[in-house]
Amino acid sequence: MEFNHLRLAVVLASTMSFYSHAGEFRIEVGAFFSQADTSFGVTNPNTGNDYDLDFESDLNMSERETLPYVLVGYDFNESHRVFLDWRSLHRSATNEYVSKPFTIPGSDYEAQVGARIESTLNIDITRLGYAYKFYDGEDWDWESLIGLHIMNLQTGFGGDLGYREDDSVNIVPINTKENSSITAPLPNIGLLGNYRVTDNWYVLGHAQLFGFSVEQVSGLLLDLSIGVEYEFNHQFGLAASYSYYEVNLDYGSDIADIDTKFKFFGPVVTLSYDF
Repeated sequence: MEFNHLRLAVVLASTMSFYSHAGEFRIEVGAFFSQADTSFGVTNPNTGNDYDLDFESDLNMSERETLPYVLVGYDFNESHRVFLDWRSLHRSATNEYVSKPFTIPGSDYEAQVGARIESTLNIDITRLGYAYKFYDGEDWDWESLIGLHIMNLQTGFGGDLGYREDDSVNIVPINTKENSSITAPLPNIGLLGNYRVTDNWYVLGHAQLFGFSVEQVSGLLLDLSIGVEYEFNHQFGLAASYSYYEVNLDYGSDIADIDTKFKFFGPVVTLSYDF
């Protein structure tokens, strides 16, 4: 994502905290050097077969993005905290010659081989949850996590789009861009662990997952991270970790029938301040 499209996340408690003090705030700033792999369920209008359209390989979207972010956290005490964060990845691309025909889900618009297609994919994820430290050992800390991811997915297709009149072989060109947007609640549970190697070095990681089915929405959520953190003092820390985030989403309604899969993975570097 270009820097002018970056979003700031506001967090009541960071899931990557390794040291909790009663009534403390935390601010984190850093960068997520992500690699994306996203696909969209479409239909071949010539054969009627369904397949996954890959935004990176089929539509020329960028695979690698640098996503700066800001986190603000708060711990009620050494055992209880709540958190709210926001992830965002916005991308656009143009493919001058599409090699696979497809019909856009939820509409009658289609693109044929050789079409020039402009595409947009915006994904914003807000996460709200609660963490409880159920084990506070000399070196190990363990926390349970429960919460809700709220994902907003926006797609846009333009360029050489058309539609068929009365199922005929003739394709009528259109001059507008086809956009769709859904907001899906994704519940989750998880586990966070921290291990103190020395007074300044910590190993930290978390895992959140859920298989869900809520009304017209179903799918799988997986959020994993592992890394190390160096504490300069009780206020400043520097962390480096590797993050993997995956969502498989199937959304069906009278307005749209969308099947999408996306993954973000890569290194994350953050600088934290506790006060």
